[in-house]
Amino acid sequence: MAMQKGFMAKLTKEKRSMLLNIGFIFLTLLLVLYLVSQAGDVTQIIGAFQRIDPVWLLGAAAFIAMHILMEGLILKIFFGFQKVSVKLTSCNLIGLIGIYYSSITPAASGGQPMQAFALKKRGVATGIGYSALAVKFFCWQCAMILIGALLWVLKGSYVYSILGKGVWLVAFGFFLNSLMVVLVFLLAINRNLVRVIIVFVVNLGSKLRLIKDKAKTSSRLDAATNDFHSSVEILTKHPGQFLLLFALSLVQVTALMSVAYSIYRGFSLVTSSYFEVLTIQFLLYITASFTPLPGASGAQEGGFYLFFRSFFPDSMIFAALLIWRFMTYYLFIIVGFFAVIIDQTFSMRRKKRENPGEPADEEVDANLRGDE
Repeated sequence: MAMQKGFMAKLTKEKRSMLLNIGFIFLTLLLVLYLVSQAGDVTQIIGAFQRIDPVWLLGAAAFIAMHILMEGLILKIFFGFQKVSVKLTSCNLIGLIGIYYSSITPAASGGQPMQAFALKKRGVATGIGYSALAVKFFCWQCAMILIGALLWVLKGSYVYSILGKGVWLVAFGFFLNSLMVVLVFLLAINRNLVRVIIVFVVNLGSKLRLIKDKAKTSSRLDAATNDFHSSVEILTKHPGQFLLLFALSLVQVTALMSVAYSIYRGFSLVTSSYFEVLTIQFLLYITASFTPLPGASGAQEGGFYLFFRSFFPDSMIFAALLIWRFMTYYLFIIVGFFAVIIDQTFSMRRKKRENPGEPADEEVDANLRGDE
């Protein structure tokens, strides 16, 4: 016990928080497995795993691969518009880093800061890095809301027959997601609002003794804000560029939401059409996306059971849930983890070449902290 306390005391607050988040994810997985084992006949669930068609599983994996490729391609194209040179492989790696940290932090709060840090190591100014991530987030949210709303309108009676009074939860999810779109847009067009936020954050950080030099910090943040607004003007002054990024986001979000249909067909189920499954998947994602837990854990699993229980027989629903959750969440953590390791390895090698006399592990510590 004393050794455990000593080990935890040596870790920074951010590292302890990360370990707790990973522990929570692991415990959630164990809880889901336990509930599945108690809720149904284990032999039936195992039999369902054995019956799924591997070709449709490969189709689900292809949708995941498309989602990841779009993540990097959107960043690459944005930086091309800004005349900033970043390789596509680096953009794909940074996309995976963001997916990983978003998956293991509450409300996906860790993804963008770690991506901005990874971009800065590659010579991208902080303001431009955050503007790329802001525009990408804006396009993703708009694509998700637009497709979700369109499918809901076209399949309104069908949605109500599946969800009943649960549609009010969906409406609340639409409200929260739309609010985030409005907030990002206001930050993009209103410099004064951003400066008010900066002043508040700097003053709060100073009072909490997290910021030592208020003037220097404010000046640095103002410079980053100018870069941010200069590059985020794509939303208002370059509609053609924005529409291209938005179109790619439509492809990306649809690819991720199509995984559920591949799993559905993998169990040799054909009663529901692609658009019916896609509609329910979009509404599930929109409803559960703002649960303030890593990966919206609990809400996603419970939501899948409630939203899709009429699609899958009782003997298959839990197997389908486990496969779907692995493909759309735990697989991202596994692949993203390796992306983080690769990024840190290259960072240490680069630092050794540039500063052969300095210890290389400082770069790893800074990466885990999210320091600039």
